[in-house]
Amino acid sequence: MFRTSIIVTSLVLAGLVGCRSGGSEADLTASARSYLEKKDQRSAIIQLKNVLNQNPDAVEARVLLGQALLMDNEPAAALLELRKAQELKAPDETLLPHLARAMLATGEDSKVIEQFGDSKLEDPAARADLLTTVATAYALRGDPAKATDAATAALLAKPGYVPAMVMTAQLLAVSGKQTEAIAELDRALAIEPKNERAGVLRADLLWRGQKDKEAAMKGYRSVLEHNPNSLGAHTALVAMLAADGKTEESRAQFAKLKAVLPDHPETLYYEAQLAFSNKEYKASREITDRLLKNMPNNVRVLELAGAAEFRLGQMLPAESFLTRALKAAPGALLARQMLAQVHLRSGQPVKALETLQPIINGKNPDGASLALAGEAYLQQGDSKNADAAFTAAGKAEPDNNRVRTAVAMAQLNRGTPGAVAELETLAASDASPRADLALISARHRAGDYAGALKAIDALEKKQPDRALPHGLRGHVLMTQKDLAGARRSFETALSKEPGYFAAVAAISSLDLAAGKPELARKRFEEFLKANPKSHQAALALAELAARTGAPVAEVTRLTQEAVRANPDNPGARLIVIEQLMNAGDPKAALVAAQEALVVMPNNPDIGEAVGRAQLASGDGQQALSTFKKLSGLQPNNPRLLIRQAEAQVLLKEVPGATESIKKALELKPDYIPAKRALVLLAMLDKRPADAVSAARAIQKQSPTDALGWQLEGDAEATRKNLDAAVAAWRIALQKNKTTEYAVKLHNALLVAGKRADADRWAADWMKDNAKDAGFLFYLGDMALTRNDNAAAESLYRQVLAQQPTNALAMNNIAWLLVKQGKPGATPLAEKAVSLLADRPPLLDTLAMALAADNQMAKAIEAQKRAVSLAPNNPALRLALARHYIKAGEKSYARAELDTLRKLGDKYSGQAEVAELLKTL
Repeated sequence: MFRTSIIVTSLVLAGLVGCRSGGSEADLTASARSYLEKKDQRSAIIQLKNVLNQNPDAVEARVLLGQALLMDNEPAAALLELRKAQELKAPDETLLPHLARAMLATGEDSKVIEQFGDSKLEDPAARADLLTTVATAYALRGDPAKATDAATAALLAKPGYVPAMVMTAQLLAVSGKQTEAIAELDRALAIEPKNERAGVLRADLLWRGQKDKEAAMKGYRSVLEHNPNSLGAHTALVAMLAADGKTEESRAQFAKLKAVLPDHPETLYYEAQLAFSNKEYKASREITDRLLKNMPNNVRVLELAGAAEFRLGQMLPAESFLTRALKAAPGALLARQMLAQVHLRSGQPVKALETLQPIINGKNPDGASLALAGEAYLQQGDSKNADAAFTAAGKAEPDNNRVRTAVAMAQLNRGTPGAVAELETLAASDASPRADLALISARHRAGDYAGALKAIDALEKKQPDRALPHGLRGHVLMTQKDLAGARRSFETALSKEPGYFAAVAAISSLDLAAGKPELARKRFEEFLKANPKSHQAALALAELAARTGAPVAEVTRLTQEAVRANPDNPGARLIVIEQLMNAGDPKAALVAAQEALVVMPNNPDIGEAVGRAQLASGDGQQALSTFKKLSGLQPNNPRLLIRQAEAQVLLKEVPGATESIKKALELKPDYIPAKRALVLLAMLDKRPADAVSAARAIQKQSPTDALGWQLEGDAEATRKNLDAAVAAWRIALQKNKTTEYAVKLHNALLVAGKRADADRWAADWMKDNAKDAGFLFYLGDMALTRNDNAAAESLYRQVLAQQPTNALAMNNIAWLLVKQGKPGATPLAEKAVSLLADRPPLLDTLAMALAADNQMAKAIEAQKRAVSLAPNNPALRLALARHYIKAGEKSYARAELDTLRKLGDKYSGQAEVAELLKTL
């Protein structure tokens, strides 16, 4: 048995070797030519590769291999072989038609025109073939006139040349002459009844142009009878069946397509389109990446990739793909419009207008492009040109409801009379929900709740099985304080769509308002169990934990679970980064940001978070490099220049920081963050007069905003002009009653030696702002600095009465109880540590409380934990030594004190260290 297997395998291998190397070059080439005539390109490719293995310079075999690869839908490989044939001086008549088609298939339409637009081939068939490809290239470049000329020249070279007739029909159809186009296709099919392209295009025109679905479907099925592998016929039938609601039949048709052409670029492209339409944008991008490897300049693929990135919120890669698409085909309307939308979303209206200029300055600009231009003008604050653009958009496409809705929404935002009436008309006449949603929003914002509910009723009739109308109704009812009705609406929404997170979030907010946080938590946990990939629910659970006093570690853990549920979601990752920054752990925040950047390297928000974390970690050079790179990618973003200035300040490069801020103001002269940065930079550079001047400029620009007066007060305080600082802060408080401004004003009065005025002002403030726990905490701190422990304890207890989970107030009360020799410190300190785990000062207080209660083992453990978290804090180590001494652990105490003694002048408490060492 074993021996037979060896013999059989040897015979097979011998046969394979013989097949691969047998036959002369002429015989193998003739065989390949025969296979090509039978449309068996795979067999032809094998034979031709055998020829080239024997003779790499076989010119005819190179050309035929390029032709076969084109037929096998491998244009990039075909182009490589045909260029080699060109180097080997293959005859133009034989080579150029195939070379041009390969270049066209890989997206090099501009090069096709440049290289072959004026070619004069002698052979009529070759000339007609080449000119038809040139015509296609002109059509792709948006030049129908030259495309028509090239197609006409092809038919003059070879009358009745069907590919040129099909191109002529396409051009007729694009110009609106569909009847003439169908007639031309009928003539082509009379010459070649089985011509796939002619049959598919004719059915396309019957379906999309003549609206004759039955005839179109019959046409597509006829094409498939003669050409079972026809991608165009398969995809059209898939789309038609889907549009008719025949989902299962549509899927079955697509399965047939994948069965016959699984790796065809058009099959993959259509699959990417389907994924996009199903909102599976990541899947769509994965497919377009595969396509772009072989067709890096294909306009349709680049457009789809750009659209998917846009939907994913990835503006930089979206801009890159769409820019490449426009470079390949400047006349590509869709790519130009999408690129303008990307610019608008990125806050770059100038670039959006530059992108739209070729359209809106053309002879007949379309309504959608004009509406986008209107949005760009609005972003610039140019209402005059915005109005003109929106008016022109409405005139250009008066029957396009999408354009009319966009125009009406823009007018509504500007308070233009008649905008609401236009939305009502559109909502009543358009099956799409766009106008309904805009109308509901407008009514709700205006406080017309009855009108909003009426509009929601109309939307529900359009979408009887959707959760959205019920969710919207619930929010309106919440605004009207009808909480029971709102709850019923949200529950109805969930019965329609159990995965509708907005309803769960709304019901949970009602639970919280009713004082039932555990019920709210249970709802999120149950939703997560049913929808484990819902990052929204995981984030909501983390937020709820934070609001109900959970430890930072627990909140961070829950947020990180949200990241694991959806690792490609930037929102969850940004929240994790922010939480770590707020927790005072910039290094962990930087690690989280860098991990996010690996997953989303082109997300500008993630990139900025990396820079912020680098700044917080004290790495100014890396932060500066990060922000400069981001500014290069987003040159019109002034915020990144301010970030750059922050890094330069950290590096003590004040002139560079000033220059960065000035550049930000050149981009946006009224940019308040930049003006604020100028004030702060002047104070840092010890130029208080300049800081005051810059602050007053902000006051003129934003007279209702407190910021200008706050900054003036800060600047005056830096030059010890406390009366002027107090006057400025008083105005800031009039404009915005915040704890921050109250603290500044009170502290300035104290520093100025006006204690009585400060006490009087504080009493007045608390009378009017009894719930200001932040100011109470500040007053407690002030009492501590005066060693008024009883007053400090009383103030911190008032804070705790308002905020029962305020760990810092608990900690301070516990510390004061120990200092005053009062009982009850340990439970408070333990609660504080449970709320804010791993905070060295809180652990230090806990250890002190435990020691006061003679729980020395626990005290030492808590203090050791504090020292491990902050090993360079000598005060914590000294406290540990004291605890060791009290516990009788002299050797351990000596080790800690020796460590402190070795610090020498670096630690100012050496006298106490020496005294404690004497006791051992």
